[in-house]
Amino acid sequence: MDSTLLPERINYAAKLVEIIRAKWAAKSGKRSYFENVLGRILQDPREKALLAEQVLSTLYTTKFVSLLTESEIGANKGFFSDASSRLSFKFLPPIDEPDELRTHFDRLFCHKKDYQWVQAIPDDEWAFFLEDLFSAIDPAIGAYIEKEVLNSIVILAQRAATLGVDPEVVSKIPKVDDLDSPFLGLNREVMLYVEKVLNAGNYDEAGRHNDYKHILVMINQCKSQISYIYKHKDIFGISLQLTYLVRQIEQYLKRLTQLLELLQTEDPRRRWVVTAQLLKEFVYAENTRYSLRKHFSVNLQLLAFKVIENTSKTGEHYIASDKSAYWKLFGKAAGGGIIVAFMCANKTRLYFQHLPIFWEAFFYSLNYSLGFMLIHILGFTIATKQPAMTASTIAANLSNNGENPNWLHSTTQLLIRLIRSQFISLVGNASLAFPVAYGLDWLYFRVNEYHIADPAKAIRMITELNAWQSLALPHAALAGFYLMISGLISGYYENKWIYNKYSLRIRKHPRLIRFFGQRKLDRIAGYFERNFGGLAGNFALGVFLGSTSAVGFTLGLPLDIRHITFASGNFGLAVSGLENHVSTELWLNSIIGIASIGVMNVLVSFGLSIAFALKSRNAPMSEVKSLLGNLSWQFFHHAPAFFFPVRRAGETREELQEELADKQI
Repeated sequence: MDSTLLPERINYAAKLVEIIRAKWAAKSGKRSYFENVLGRILQDPREKALLAEQVLSTLYTTKFVSLLTESEIGANKGFFSDASSRLSFKFLPPIDEPDELRTHFDRLFCHKKDYQWVQAIPDDEWAFFLEDLFSAIDPAIGAYIEKEVLNSIVILAQRAATLGVDPEVVSKIPKVDDLDSPFLGLNREVMLYVEKVLNAGNYDEAGRHNDYKHILVMINQCKSQISYIYKHKDIFGISLQLTYLVRQIEQYLKRLTQLLELLQTEDPRRRWVVTAQLLKEFVYAENTRYSLRKHFSVNLQLLAFKVIENTSKTGEHYIASDKSAYWKLFGKAAGGGIIVAFMCANKTRLYFQHLPIFWEAFFYSLNYSLGFMLIHILGFTIATKQPAMTASTIAANLSNNGENPNWLHSTTQLLIRLIRSQFISLVGNASLAFPVAYGLDWLYFRVNEYHIADPAKAIRMITELNAWQSLALPHAALAGFYLMISGLISGYYENKWIYNKYSLRIRKHPRLIRFFGQRKLDRIAGYFERNFGGLAGNFALGVFLGSTSAVGFTLGLPLDIRHITFASGNFGLAVSGLENHVSTELWLNSIIGIASIGVMNVLVSFGLSIAFALKSRNAPMSEVKSLLGNLSWQFFHHAPAFFFPVRRAGETREELQEELADKQI
């Protein structure tokens, strides 16, 4: 805060900040040191008076609105527009406005990591320091500060009301555009409150307090409307634009609540605690104002929130809760393994067509996509797709800011069931893909008198499974990444279908009604509502897997994919193609390689998926560490439960129902 009134005098505020910053940079920024520095300022009456005078003189000659209404509140510019602005401002900063408090604030906390030491000082210490520093404020300055805060309150209420009646929001909240809208009501109440504070001479404390309480009621009603959108997003979907708007409304309401409390609280210490909290928010916001990393992080969180929540409903179907579901999952995985064996045979024959690189990638992708979609249509499963679809189910089961007190036990049990389900699915996929592929090649040889894969191709297929002498594991990691992306795509298109009301539009389409009839059209719309996301994700996964090697060839990079089920099927084709002339060493290396590929597929797919899910919910790392610790303890004491359903079916089913009920609350 460079004081424009005292250019020739020492800037005591900047001096204080510089001392603390230097100690923090020297790694000596301990809590006791902050107490000493702040305490020394308060013990020197002259230094204390000069510091207070400089700060107050700056406050008295600047405008607050920009800092109070824009700092740490997202701008709805769009992803690329905002990123471009931030990048340009990094190289060519905008012009400073000397009459804005935000400009002086930026000059004072000018180092990009000042927020670290500001946040390291507890709120109570900041409150004690500020309360003592500004123990005597000139009434004229106090009145000016109150007026600026009131001006900011009016603007925040107006912006919240504008966004609250935006068509994107109105379409998802019933009656929000009526005169009874809480957003419009909040704006009216704030305008009346500010008008009375500024102009009504007979506005007593009791009346002012009652109006303040009424405004808080309106803010809570606005928050209820926002909660309605969150709770019903699985019914009407949520767009990225709507997510932006909702988060921005939440930020306006939070800031509005803070500023109102600043004016209305009867506890002087509480007033300074709120000031300290705002100080921390402002320093962090201004230090990261043009940060591209923060921009990408925030937008990634919004995208994850929009997309990944839709996979949780699907994910629940991939978790076996009892022995019956366990073996049913094995049957579905076995069916998937059978179809994958045919896909392996078809891809190998396509290889021998020696097509141009583009058409080879096209037909490979078509082979994968149609196969995956057929697996989905028939109700079969591909094991390694499960983690991508169940990650948000796990994330939803965490504590949720204390709302789920039994989260550690319930989430651990859910993870154990997921691992068990994943294990039996992997077994089902791999155990059927190998013999079916082997049998297909045997039949093919009997009909055509040559194998699907010639000896050279068969040897190459076996070599590619070696975990030590090939790039099998990096390629498996890449496949795991694609599995995660396909899960996000499934969530995206499932949400898109719901948000755009495609089912209702299909049911109401006059030409389709005449062609199919209403009952058949209802079934078609219902089927696509349940399966459109899954079909889109499977199609995309096929394109990713089929085109990777062509992209690698074009770029001169060793890119390819390895998937446990396809690895098992290819091994079956290779063994049959070599007419069982495979050494014991090759058998062992191939089995180890296939298992390693499966583990890598699962680790990458689930790890990235749950990272996205945790990001979307702002789950603290402390919960993740506690969960991993408890899971490790359970593994060492109850290892069989990770592979086989050792509990009684009734107990397990009840636990799962309780956990899913907790998730929906």
